[in-house]
Amino acid sequence: MEFSPTLLAIVPPLLAIVLAVITRQVVLSLFIAVFVGAVMLCGGNLWEGFYSTFFDYILPGFEDTDHQRILALTTFCGGLSLLLEKNGGAQAFANAVSRGAGKTRRGAQVLTWLGGVFVWFSDSTNPVLVGPICRSFTDKVKVSREKLAYIVDSTTAAVPTLFPISAWGAYIIGLIATFYTSTGYTGNPQTDFVAGIPYQYYTIGSILMVLIIAVTGWDYGPMKKAEDRALLTGKLFRDGAEIRREVEQEELPEGAKPSIWNMLVPVIVLLVFIFVGLFYTGDIKTNGIFGALANGSSLRALDTAFILASISAIIMGMITKVWNFKKALSTFIEGCTGMMEVLMILMLAWGIGSICSACGTSTWIVSTCESFLTPTSMCAIIFIAACLTSFSTGSSWSVFAIFIPIAVSLAISIGAPVGMAIGVVLSGGIFGDHCSPISDTTVMSSMGSSCDHIDHVRTQLPYALTVAGSSLVGYIVSGLMKGGAFVGLAITLVLICLVSFLLNKHVGRGKDAKASQDAA
Repeated sequence: MEFSPTLLAIVPPLLAIVLAVITRQVVLSLFIAVFVGAVMLCGGNLWEGFYSTFFDYILPGFEDTDHQRILALTTFCGGLSLLLEKNGGAQAFANAVSRGAGKTRRGAQVLTWLGGVFVWFSDSTNPVLVGPICRSFTDKVKVSREKLAYIVDSTTAAVPTLFPISAWGAYIIGLIATFYTSTGYTGNPQTDFVAGIPYQYYTIGSILMVLIIAVTGWDYGPMKKAEDRALLTGKLFRDGAEIRREVEQEELPEGAKPSIWNMLVPVIVLLVFIFVGLFYTGDIKTNGIFGALANGSSLRALDTAFILASISAIIMGMITKVWNFKKALSTFIEGCTGMMEVLMILMLAWGIGSICSACGTSTWIVSTCESFLTPTSMCAIIFIAACLTSFSTGSSWSVFAIFIPIAVSLAISIGAPVGMAIGVVLSGGIFGDHCSPISDTTVMSSMGSSCDHIDHVRTQLPYALTVAGSSLVGYIVSGLMKGGAFVGLAITLVLICLVSFLLNKHVGRGKDAKASQDAA
């Protein structure tokens, strides 16, 4: 039926978020939200709404090729992750790191942050690769799983938006180019994307805040309690937490001699074939290196690379006598099947996205905020609207598609830098992708770090809001200046440090926890 966007348009996503936080049952909460949205769209008919829930909003998600590849990728990620954990490589790597920079809590957190920054080419690879690998040594120095998930999630979607040759960069540049073509604007999409990087205050701020917290130990809020629990009791997650990817260490068979290469070889294979896949699908002969990276199919490359990396992990385990082929194959299958709940969450998240689209959630938020737009308030209002939309829908890519034309059009009309408008939209989109409980990357970060999903969201949100609030002040200054990228960015980073320090000072750790941290 025809559905005019009203305040009711935000009911389904808001219901999903509230229920997920209250019940801690993400699958149930998402399903109820999709069902309620479907009933609304069916004029209140419960039977039609129930039927529509599956056949109009959930199951059609399987028809999307990219969704199919993401589901396959998530499944293969689970298989490879378990292979790395059980072939002895992750443990050998943890032992090696523990003797070096990873022997302290500060060092372990910084190394995890570096791992997240290094895996800049894909938001899908980051949580399922960095999480399990770094968990092997962060557990040893009593870093809580909530902190690990926060570090992983803060680099998952944020880092790829800063690189034009990533899958995210290619998608965003494509959106800009499409808008330029349709309006006849003569700007250069790639140049304007790069010009917008310094205006990504939230993106840059969230990445750097992880480093600041890791080095200084300025934890606060729910994360402070989680870190205190890990430091003082050794409990890496709370009692009763729902851990989707907790693997018990098994005794290695007699004669097994795993080494650090059991992990490094599969990881190297993974990284090499990701780029090989991008070069192949992007036709490097015709488009050159950068053109191939921009035009290649990242999901095809990732799926292929994860399969080959899994094969190499199996072979390394057999060479070092950790297992035979039958045991290795059963381990891989066990890892794949262990991802079932995550797959269900992803499918339901796409379902709620379809409901939001049909209800006009984004349209309502945009139309509500447009009336407040002025040249001075442009940055701040667009940032707030993009944050609300991305948090409500759990999707940053849809936010980019909706807001880039609006923001760029306004910037052109008032003579403001186009790069500024692009950077603001990207930051607002990343906020929701970073911390919404219905975001697929947030779910995968929880899974990869073996952390309770709602605990991850709850502990991360105060940090995300700190960065978002500081970014808002920076955008207000940029709006007043109609530019001033580095001035606004500097203000944002100074505020992040100041707020984190003050919150830690007034609601930070107690003396016992501080002493335990110093000793660690």
